[in-house]
Amino acid sequence: MVAADGIHSAVRRALFPDHPGPVYSGFTTWRVVIPLPGVEFASHETWGRGRIWGTHPLKDGRVYAYAAAVAPAGEHAPDDERAELLRRYGDWHDPIPAVLAAARPEDVLRHDVHHIAEPLPAHHRGRVALVGDAAHAMPPTLGQGGNQAIEDAITLSLVDDLPAYTAARLPRTTAITRRAVRVARLNMMTGRVGTAVRDNAIAALSKAGPALFLRGFDGIADWRPPRPPYAAQRTRTDEG
Repeated sequence: MVAADGIHSAVRRALFPDHPGPVYSGFTTWRVVIPLPGVEFASHETWGRGRIWGTHPLKDGRVYAYAAAVAPAGEHAPDDERAELLRRYGDWHDPIPAVLAAARPEDVLRHDVHHIAEPLPAHHRGRVALVGDAAHAMPPTLGQGGNQAIEDAITLSLVDDLPAYTAARLPRTTAITRRAVRVARLNMMTGRVGTAVRDNAIAALSKAGPALFLRGFDGIADWRPPRPPYAAQRTRTDEG
């Protein structure tokens, strides 16, 4: 059995009842996908003090925008979430005001971010395997939540048994989750001094070229699936 029932997985709770489960990551997010005709811009993500905003054009002419901000868990806008975005980001650079002007209140989704801070003892128990957020929910700061779920599925299709699945996936997803948490702490910084140091460091890295930023994905984007047992057996047969 494969359980892919998300961050609040009922199967995970049944398999590991003593595990504390997901914790609040310290920030909330908003997302919107809307048409934005006549507005041209490059994909970007902008960091502020305890706030970020990203805008990306989609191939079908719509725009995907997201925002994140430090906030108490469970907080909601007193009026609507579009109004909350206007209060927080309405004076930010283009095309953010245009996105907010085009969005309707019902277009805006808001969700608090949670992650599994304490790794599970295994990604399986008995004949049940956990995949995706059910096994290793992480902050979205590296864009790896869905990617790691895909890697889970590929690995499951290649290994001999579920202990081998845990052995292949648990160390990797634990390391990536911890890295995503560190990035979240960096882009959600609220102190003036720390934010200034961060911004100056990023500006210096930007001048050095994008290669330095891409090195941050070393050990993530270069993943290769495990070799299936039958491939190793075939190699031995061919050599024999």
